Amino acid sequence: MKSLKRTLAIAAAAGMLSTAGMTGIATAQSATPAAPPSTISANQQASLHIHKFQNDTPGPAGNGTPIGDTSGLGKPLAGAVFKVEQVNGVDLTKNEGWVQAADIAKGTTQPSGFGTAKNVTTNAQGQADVAGLPIGLYRVTETSAPAGNQITTEPFYVTLPMTNPQDRSSWMYDVHVYPKNQKQTDVISKKVIDESAVIEGRNIQYDVTGKLPSSQKLARAELVDVYPADRLGTPQVTKVTYGDGTQANPSDYTLDTSTPGQAKVKFTQSGLAKLDTLQGDNRKATATFSFPVTKSQGTGPLNPIENRALVIAKGEGDNTPDPDPDNPDDPSVIPPGKGPESYFGNVKVSKTDENNTLLNGVGFDLYRCADKDNLGEKLAENLTTQNGSLTINGLHVNDFVNGAAGQTDPSGYCLVEVKAAEGHSLLAEPAYFQVLRSGEGPVNLTSVDLKNVKDNAGFNLPLTGGKGVTLLLVLGGLIIVIGAGYAYMSSRKDRGES
Repeated sequence: MKSLKRTLAIAAAAGMLSTAGMTGIATAQSATPAAPPSTISANQQASLHIHKFQNDTPGPAGNGTPIGDTSGLGKPLAGAVFKVEQVNGVDLTKNEGWVQAADIAKGTTQPSGFGTAKNVTTNAQGQADVAGLPIGLYRVTETSAPAGNQITTEPFYVTLPMTNPQDRSSWMYDVHVYPKNQKQTDVISKKVIDESAVIEGRNIQYDVTGKLPSSQKLARAELVDVYPADRLGTPQVTKVTYGDGTQANPSDYTLDTSTPGQAKVKFTQSGLAKLDTLQGDNRKATATFSFPVTKSQGTGPLNPIENRALVIAKGEGDNTPDPDPDNPDDPSVIPPGKGPESYFGNVKVSKTDENNTLLNGVGFDLYRCADKDNLGEKLAENLTTQNGSLTINGLHVNDFVNGAAGQTDPSGYCLVEVKAAEGHSLLAEPAYFQVLRSGEGPVNLTSVDLKNVKDNAGFNLPLTGGKGVTLLLVLGGLIIVIGAGYAYMSSRKDRGES
């Protein structure tokens, strides 16, 4: 009996083991087999990594893998905006979907539509990542290039996933693409017209031209004049012109002078809409500023007036910082030392007589002139000496005009004496002089030394009590005395007197 129980127990145990073993086998056989790496899992998500560099020389086409050494790709570009859209109706988990994708790539089939777009912007490293994307075919469009750049890549398609190029036997769900941008030349330029600003108080004109980056829709555009507020007064904008030659309406922009030393032409929505229509070489705008030259201080050397500029232009989605006006490496900026310059100099007029005595109260009128015999425009009048001199502040130099070396027209200045010092003669003719730059840097003080002689060149006129009259009186008296004596002697002789 005990032996039977033992046998049943062993059988029962054996049966349990057998059952357990059979259960394990059944479970394994009922599980879904793991998908081989050569097939696509519909539940897998993919990522797209966009790398943006500034490069005028296209390199070889990428293969979807990351590039380890990017030193030869150019400068990373922040602020490039991309739109990523999934193509509707293309199922890449099926072979038919890949045939559809191939037909779209060849242009024999057009996409039936697109899903909701995802917009991304490259960071300081020039990279933008789009994660969590479902399997599919995607169109990637650069909608806005960074300032100083233009879009050179057409919208392109990318499949997620791609066949792994390193082993050709699996799928790559993280795909890297490297679209390039081309750098614009002369992104910001400036022209100065100062030929009429011959003296302080007159206006200098500056034309600021900025090229706009490629963008489907501009969100912001500004032309900024950066000026020395201690030398130039508050400006006016005389006109704004688009790249196609049409002139902007006053409602297309505003002038903001709230930042010291900066005058900003800001395009309004109507102005931005017009800018969006410009393409190619016409994708630019020019603002014309007019600045009054303020009075300089002191009577010594005078530094040049340098005027700079920058352009701010951003497409929708571009949230990069504004340009630094002092950054020499930013193509949208004219940095210090690179702006057009205007040169002015101070003039000291000294007035003395032949004994170097200082003459006060002498009055002059100032003219532009080609020489002393050809007076032009009168610039100032009744300039009067004090302590034997007077100072004329801020005359435009005569050897540098409109931002380049060259002679002004007329070539110099003339002083005409209109009131002489007491007891002295007026100058008989104008005094011609020039103010010269003679190299870079401050314009040295120009000295004009003028001398006067006394009235009638120092001679005393007759009949006014001078030495000449006295001599005549003495001579006349002698003649009278001699005549009287002669008459007296003749009279005695006639009477026979001895």
